[in-house]
Amino acid sequence: MNIIKPQKLEKGNTIGIVATGNPINRTTDDTIDRGYSRLKDMGFKIVEAPNLRKQYGHTAGTVKERADILNEFFENSDIDAIMAFWGGFQSHQLLEYLDFKLIKKNPKIFIGFSDTTSLLNGIHTKTGLVTFLGPAVITFAKPEFFPYTKKYFESVLIEGKESLKLSASKQYSDNEWWKDPGKKMIFKRTTGWKTYKPGIAEGKIVGGNMGTLLNLMGTSYFPDLKGKMLFVEDDEEEKPATVDRFFTQLRQINAFDKIKGLVIGRWHTKVGFSKNDSFEMILNDSLRGYKIPVLYDVDFGHTDPLLTIPLGIKCRLDSKKKEITYLESSVI
Repeated sequence: MNIIKPQKLEKGNTIGIVATGNPINRTTDDTIDRGYSRLKDMGFKIVEAPNLRKQYGHTAGTVKERADILNEFFENSDIDAIMAFWGGFQSHQLLEYLDFKLIKKNPKIFIGFSDTTSLLNGIHTKTGLVTFLGPAVITFAKPEFFPYTKKYFESVLIEGKESLKLSASKQYSDNEWWKDPGKKMIFKRTTGWKTYKPGIAEGKIVGGNMGTLLNLMGTSYFPDLKGKMLFVEDDEEEKPATVDRFFTQLRQINAFDKIKGLVIGRWHTKVGFSKNDSFEMILNDSLRGYKIPVLYDVDFGHTDPLLTIPLGIKCRLDSKKKEITYLESSVI
């Protein structure tokens, strides 16, 4: 499959904001406005999809409404890039209604995380378009915005660096700030990225939210894992038992026979790993017999800050040195 790279972002460009799962009326106007203001401060114009505040059951409109809007945003020449407001549920419903020929003819940056994983991988698999696992509007909308997130967003999507070595953040946050009376984020010092299995590997990136990605298993939208670098994470609603289930499924679909390396995002504190029920125990079982390099606690997932990760671009992993390097630009 030929890889298609979208045009890089420039100041003055217009970003179309989409809700492919849940509507945005679950958060406050202050939060929404803060997200938009930060993007505008970076030099971008904002266009809201008409369904963002629409409630249809638990989603932002019917399946076809949500898909039609995404198709329209790809076709609309006045929109230069597309960003998810957040994730939610049921973005994978849109896949059978997307016009992949249209998307292929109108390649542009499409970025988001969590439930948007289904669309990022489905579109890349069907068209070859490089899509981006990274910050959504809700990331920009939090009380504090990490310079780390901004740095890699700009390095990947605006500067389009040909080679980019990633490094670990010094601090992170994962408290439920919206429940705090003062709406404050709590910052914790990181312990850096962690090596589970040392080694060096190169391959094109696929992945995202594990539960969402595995929803695509058995469909034509699931990415080809052969020779790939698999990046995975999951959210604060999971528990050690459900994370174990996901990694067991990856083992049983022979994912670890196919991939060149594995990179795992930072787990939210609420997941509840402990000394007696640790993530390392899960890896011990699921990766039994495999020698692929594995790096974990990397800066992506459902904590802040977030890397911007281009799906479809070749990267190099040195898990012993705790280094990830993008080996080519993801934009033109």
